[in-house]
Amino acid sequence: MREPIITTLTRIGTVEGFGAMIRYATVGDPQRYFDESIAGTALAHLDRGLFEAHARDEAGFEAEAGHKQMWFAARDVAFEHPVTEDETALMLERMGIGGGGSTVPDPQRIRRQMEEARVFDDLDLDFEMLIQRMINILLIEISAFHTFAWAETVLADTDLVAGDGEAARLVSYVRQDETPHVEYLKTALTEMRDRTFVGESGRKYAGTEIVGRLWDRGLAESLGPRREQNLKVTLREVEHALDGHARRDALLEGFHAHGSIRPTDDGAFVAASTY
Repeated sequence: MREPIITTLTRIGTVEGFGAMIRYATVGDPQRYFDESIAGTALAHLDRGLFEAHARDEAGFEAEAGHKQMWFAARDVAFEHPVTEDETALMLERMGIGGGGSTVPDPQRIRRQMEEARVFDDLDLDFEMLIQRMINILLIEISAFHTFAWAETVLADTDLVAGDGEAARLVSYVRQDETPHVEYLKTALTEMRDRTFVGESGRKYAGTEIVGRLWDRGLAESLGPRREQNLKVTLREVEHALDGHARRDALLEGFHAHGSIRPTDDGAFVAASTY
């Protein structure tokens, strides 16, 4: 059943394209948020090239392709152009991506959501949201490392896919690019953690308190609701591909038997050994 692999590659490419949004992050002058100097740090260079380079890697720039196009190319090489644009749109909508794209964002609603998501009342709201976004992107990049390694292995198997390994080679280039993304985010967040924050009231806060709490929150979200959502989306695609198949139940059971987790009757996921 090749469809779940095709949809996974399509989803990865689409989400990679969303990485272009990082160039619109509000940075301003980060020095005003810290008691110590940030001269010469990665933190001082977020809006001096680091975010822009990250955005170009993910979504391309002008005539140059980015990871979005590379994932689609890898998919098309490996599965010989398996989907049309219309089929891709339906596929993404099924996975909760796309749909309603013509709706104009409501700035006031977005601001209210930011206020609800804030942790520190005395910290500049835009800067706290920037830190939260950086943490979330870093955790996504780390999680993606395992998915990308899996994709490269699958696409290198010439008994399974077309292209004589060219699709896997494309993925290997994407993986090389992801390493500096992880490293600059880790560096900038560590620089924040090791400094003293200055609140809007002038009160000072240890970086370990600010970054530590935001990190714990982001990690809990990554390992909890976000992981659960990804598991459900992936399983739905496997089940969708098996709809109407004469051996559906046997194939689905075989799929679960190869994994370390499996769903329960109520839709939760548990360790396969405890099922």
